[in-house]
Amino acid sequence: EITKLKMKKNRDSIFLIEGERFVYEAHKRGVLFRSLLFVEPPSFIDEINTECIQINAEIAQSLSSTVNSSGVFAVIEYTSKSVALPNTNFLILDKVSDPGNLGTIIRTALAFGFKNIYLYNCVDWKNDKVLRSTMGTIFDVNLYECDLNDLQKLSNYTLLKADMGGVDINSYQKPNGILGLILGNEANGISQEIDNLSNFAVSINMQNEVESLNVSIAGAILMNKLVN
Repeated sequence: EITKLKMKKNRDSIFLIEGERFVYEAHKRGVLFRSLLFVEPPSFIDEINTECIQINAEIAQSLSSTVNSSGVFAVIEYTSKSVALPNTNFLILDKVSDPGNLGTIIRTALAFGFKNIYLYNCVDWKNDKVLRSTMGTIFDVNLYECDLNDLQKLSNYTLLKADMGGVDINSYQKPNGILGLILGNEANGISQEIDNLSNFAVSINMQNEVESLNVSIAGAILMNKLVN
């Protein structure tokens, strides 16, 4: 039954996380555990008030999505948040499809204070590769899975899109107040329906005829420039 949680169709408010550090970070943040599974008891086991199941290495490997399992897992309950207006700078992610990119963007967004992240047709954020890439920060941001109607409610904010034809971010004079940054799909950029929401475009000045950057790298540079 737990192995089934590795498939998107079987995980909604219940999903599997892996790694002693990641599991402990979830515990520290008060995430609700249904069960804790381990090959060897983790150092924090006495703090866990839930079902604990010791498993062997073979079972651990069947649950794991890595070559060498850490041997510590938790089945957790974490209901997606209802879409709310941002109280900090925010991101709109448009069809970001690579799990590693999404996880890295989430971690970077937290580092630069973009704590509200609106996901439009992106890869499932409960994907194990996404979770690992966040390095435990997934529970410190507000993730909202949105449709177009949800995003249109953000139109009163300054919405910047990352676009190669935009103003050099080094020249952009950011306004006061909360602003949003739109990042698009790795291959196709920002879709037309999301592009229509933006009211300004910013770009990154690049050298040596390099035309584009990985979306997580571009997002990191732009977020850094917008807060410093």
